[in-house]
Amino acid sequence: MKKIIIRSLLLAIVASLAAWALSLTYKNTKPIIDAYAKQQAKKARKEVLPEASEFELVNIGEQEYFIGYDERGERVGVSIKTKTRGYSGPIEMIMGFDMKGEITGLKILNQIETPGLGSKIVEDWFSKQFIKLKAEDLSFTKEDPQGKVEAITAATISSRAALEGAKGLFGLYGDFLKYLKKVEILKYIRDGSYTGEGGGFSGPIRVRVTVQNHRIIRIAILERQEVVEYWSKVREKIPQEILEKQNVDVDIVSGATYSSKGLIEAITNALEKGIER
Repeated sequence: MKKIIIRSLLLAIVASLAAWALSLTYKNTKPIIDAYAKQQAKKARKEVLPEASEFELVNIGEQEYFIGYDERGERVGVSIKTKTRGYSGPIEMIMGFDMKGEITGLKILNQIETPGLGSKIVEDWFSKQFIKLKAEDLSFTKEDPQGKVEAITAATISSRAALEGAKGLFGLYGDFLKYLKKVEILKYIRDGSYTGEGGGFSGPIRVRVTVQNHRIIRIAILERQEVVEYWSKVREKIPQEILEKQNVDVDIVSGATYSSKGLIEAITNALEKGIER
């Protein structure tokens, strides 16, 4: 019995030491691994958006966007990353877009497709055929006369996964353009006061927004039918945040989603009336 106890104690000590060693190794190597991953991610962004010399991270919802700027500080495009499902598992890819909506580059970051077949999606000839394509060009040449993407022979599923991933990235690019419209709308608005309407929880919300020197200086509520309990929070928070940020990309008030969205919609619609055509 004593021998069994001693052996058990020794085993527990060895296991504890092994766990400690692994923990120490992880702690010491994690910064190195993280730094390498960061370096590789930056390299990939540069590959798919070669005109950019600097990148700015913007989060829209849970999606990361890296806006690219050239040496003069002018925006040249954006790089976006996504995952799609391949034949053997997930495929991670990154794509760059210019501000005209054309692909500037595509790179497969990680994949476990069949060697010699689906794994060919990492080859230059496959990714380079996406450059300068727009959303309407994304179909296979063998399936659509207007298509401009050549599928890999005997690897249709992997090819289609990359193609669908690219289509999905165009959807995310559309979300990016909507974001820009929200945050940069004031650049194009003439001085003046403009009315707008949005749909609230209980009815329409009407506002008057006054702009001076491309800045919002006043937001007046003209009409609303919202529940007072929720509306008071919305009325206090949203106009103040918009005035502080000088754009309509603000968070909704918890528990008052429809009233929040209705007020933001009304303010946005008012601002759009002042856009120089």
